[in-house]
Amino acid sequence: MTNPTNDPADSRAGQHADAAEPAEASSAPRVDTDAEVSEATEPTEPTEPTEASGASPVSDTEAEVGSGGLDIEALADSDPRSKGELLAELMAAEAKRDEYLDDLRRSHADFENYRRRVMRDGALQRAAGKAEVAGSLLEVLDDLDRTLVAAEGSPDPDLHTGVRLVASKLSDALRQLGLERIDATGVAFDPEVHEAVQQQPGDGIDGEPMVVTVLRPGYRMGDRVLRAAMVAVQG
Repeated sequence: MTNPTNDPADSRAGQHADAAEPAEASSAPRVDTDAEVSEATEPTEPTEPTEASGASPVSDTEAEVGSGGLDIEALADSDPRSKGELLAELMAAEAKRDEYLDDLRRSHADFENYRRRVMRDGALQRAAGKAEVAGSLLEVLDDLDRTLVAAEGSPDPDLHTGVRLVASKLSDALRQLGLERIDATGVAFDPEVHEAVQQQPGDGIDGEPMVVTVLRPGYRMGDRVLRAAMVAVQG
């Protein structure tokens, strides 16, 4: 009589059954793992903060202090000096500020006055330089005028043309510097710009002497008369 537990066939059947059970057991957890991976990879939407989360709003003053601003009242309370001392120092600082501002205004005014004075002096120096150059050429203009008159009677027309062109170019160059010629006739005598060297009888203009002939032209530059015109007056 044999023992059923020692049957080789039964042993092999039991081994096959035991080997099949782990395969079924391993297949079920694989599904659960895939589900966990899918849940872990799904993006989570950010949750908006709500009032119920316990976050308290930050006031503008607290934000300013936290970002580097100064809490004046807190500093005043923590300062060991009294309010009277703080007020006295504040008034002293304001007085010092006003003093610095006054010094700055005076310095700015002095600089503006200096700048205007330098510009005015520079303009006067340039005008004086132009007048000096023009004054040294007045006799040259007189010589050109006499040469031009003499060239008009010359049989050579080119001579008259050449002298006239030279005199015109020189007069234009001096005119650009501001030189003006004084040679008008039929005007009232002005002692500021005229020098009377001859006088003719006549009624004049409203009883005043009148320029009838210009013997030598005068010149001026701006308000400055470089040379008065030598004239003959009537009246």
